[in-house]
Amino acid sequence: MRYVIIGNGAAAIGAIEGIRVNDKENEIILISKENCLSYSKPQLYKMLNQDSLESIYYRDEEFYRFHKVTTMLNKCLKSVDFNKKILLLEDDKIKYDKLFIATGAKANVPQIKGFEGEIYSFTNIEEALKLKESLVNKDKIAILGGGLIGVKLSEYLHKMGKEVILIVSSEGVLSSIGDQKISEILNNEIIEKGVKLLLSTKVIEAKKEGSKIELKLEKDIIVCDAIVSCKGVKPEIFPFEKTELSINHGIKVDENMKTNIEDVYAAGDVTEVYNHFENSYCNIPILPNAYSGGYCAGINMSGGDIKMDTIYPMNSLQIFDVQMITMGLLRPSEKDEVLYLFNSEKKIYRKLVIRDGKLIGAALLGDIDRAGILNNLIRNNLDISSIKDELLNNKINFYAIPRKMREGIVKLYTEGIK
Repeated sequence: MRYVIIGNGAAAIGAIEGIRVNDKENEIILISKENCLSYSKPQLYKMLNQDSLESIYYRDEEFYRFHKVTTMLNKCLKSVDFNKKILLLEDDKIKYDKLFIATGAKANVPQIKGFEGEIYSFTNIEEALKLKESLVNKDKIAILGGGLIGVKLSEYLHKMGKEVILIVSSEGVLSSIGDQKISEILNNEIIEKGVKLLLSTKVIEAKKEGSKIELKLEKDIIVCDAIVSCKGVKPEIFPFEKTELSINHGIKVDENMKTNIEDVYAAGDVTEVYNHFENSYCNIPILPNAYSGGYCAGINMSGGDIKMDTIYPMNSLQIFDVQMITMGLLRPSEKDEVLYLFNSEKKIYRKLVIRDGKLIGAALLGDIDRAGILNNLIRNNLDISSIKDELLNNKINFYAIPRKMREGIVKLYTEGIK
């Protein structure tokens, strides 16, 4: 038996650990186009002002030795022959018995009319180091996109002393993971701290004159030294586009993380999973889901039989002085009940989305205590009708939850996927 893993991110690490639960001996080969150990992408910002990669490694070299993994780094996958179970690399062919795909996602970099210079991105080590090198003689940076990467990069560059202009096409930052109130609070926070935030506008065209770049927006013209695109990511599906693999926006997988092809599994940012809150398949590119999906796949590839539990978006971050955690569905339908409170003086916002008496989404901003309880209530699909007001007002703890509900949470926690 030979397991082959393509990719070296959180999903791949989860798959290795999952495989070794049932199979301690058979061969595992890991192929990665990057020439480094697995690292934490949410920590990439640290690379802008430090030289060593070690502080952001997700696992060290000993991890691969301990799990008997043969690594093939700096190798690019060209295509796959699923009928013959052969991977075609640039300079090699690798046969597999069971294949795990964790190729992740790549930056979505737009073309800007009239601009022939470089547009930087920030989704991997190579891009981060390239941006770092370019920043040495650049002071005024334009960042395109108000998602997680764009907002955190704006904060980090501002703290490094750069003049930052954040250009967002929607009415507020983080609009895709939060709601209007969250965007409003964070917009104000970002502006107060000194980042120039331009909302509801797009870059129409750009031109480079010497070392300066002139950006023409819908209602304005700005001049900067560099452009960084943080317009989201898209699944890295290039090697599989002309194969039998079922692909929509990403590779479709079932609750066992199996694809439509026998002995082929996938997880992480390259996949689409079923989100029962949305009643549709969707791409949820966050680290916890990537690891859990990989672990689930690894267990099943090595003879086990488990399923991913409820999959939904989760985010935990801090923007300047504001902490925030979101989970589940925050854009309710007409049939959903929405409870919220807002304390403008303390910058505290809490929101619960309830469907048929069950919590399906929550947002905590400013006061993130007891987020774990809310997350477990969502995962357990438990009726919270009797405690919803206490949950909203953060006046409940685990032992105040009805006994039957506590038992359900503990059961999931102890028997669930790692």
